[in-house]
Amino acid sequence: MMKNVEVLVIGAGVRGLSIAYSLAKAGVDVMVIEKRFVAAGASGLNMGLVNISGKAPEHYTLLSLMSANMYPNFIEELGADIEYERNGSFPGIAKNPEDWERLNQVVTERNQVADINMRMMDINEMRELEPDFSPQLLGGAYCPVDGGVNALKLTRALARAGLEKGVSIKSKCEVLDIRVSSNRIESVVTSLGNIGTHVVVNAAGIHVPAIAKMIGVEVPIFPERGQLIITEALPKFLSRAVESYKQFADGQVLIGYANERVGENTWVTTEMISRFAKEVIQVFPILKQAKAIRCAAALRPMTPDRLPIFEKVADISDFYIAVGHSGITLAPLTGKVFSDLIITGQTDIPITEFGMERFHGNQI
Repeated sequence: MMKNVEVLVIGAGVRGLSIAYSLAKAGVDVMVIEKRFVAAGASGLNMGLVNISGKAPEHYTLLSLMSANMYPNFIEELGADIEYERNGSFPGIAKNPEDWERLNQVVTERNQVADINMRMMDINEMRELEPDFSPQLLGGAYCPVDGGVNALKLTRALARAGLEKGVSIKSKCEVLDIRVSSNRIESVVTSLGNIGTHVVVNAAGIHVPAIAKMIGVEVPIFPERGQLIITEALPKFLSRAVESYKQFADGQVLIGYANERVGENTWVTTEMISRFAKEVIQVFPILKQAKAIRCAAALRPMTPDRLPIFEKVADISDFYIAVGHSGITLAPLTGKVFSDLIITGQTDIPITEFGMERFHGNQI
């Protein structure tokens, strides 16, 4: 036996580390195990959006807003510079009247939730906030409550804060099996030895289904490839996220992502990267001379309805599933939800609509 722990969290991305940190704050003995290394998956290659404007339907918008509102206290606790800003975003750009009408409908839908306050702006208003927008654009949607972080710095800060609270983190530790007796977890078999525990949180991203299957549970998750371009450091020209474009404090610009269902394929394709480059120059002509220093891809864990899963499995005692879209936006809230469920058996966060029962009878 490698060790006995109160709670074992599988996955050292932002979601798993947030859960571990929240539990450790409450005095719970927690271990995090990771197949590769901290932030090896999507948490380490990410735009870092704290995004409300892109979340539908209404209950998902509300959940995202709740988590975004938790960020200031969350960051203060972590005591780290993670480049957090809440200065709004332009989640959609209108290049023609059809784009304008589509985005205007999105604005109307999001504003069904109080305090979102999205609105449409014409290009002159947009250029008051971001002068380097192309004057050829028609306008766009603006969301004042969106924000962002440096996702890699956030994930590392959670790991560091967790360690300070007593969390044990084991890298290069692959789950091989989960041993159950009388519907109760007894231990987890790993490549580094057996870990005795009765409580497991499965936050392993795209590997969540394989681990859940070890206890006979099917989880509807598939990997979705996102590609992006990272530029050289440039003088500051962009103060907030615009669609899938963002400039970080070091001057580098992240451009694009993608929603490609291609299995566990992390290849970068010239077709997609070329498309990103052409599109971003239409929005920001200043980037025409910028040099790309890296192109990369990561795999997001995605559900069929693109909403996260917050689940305590019914048939096995104390097996929890935390997976899905938007790990960065939901990081503070996710930690609270699962620490609440594990410690007290309930949470005041509205997660009823994010259980797996919504997929019953449907195919991935």
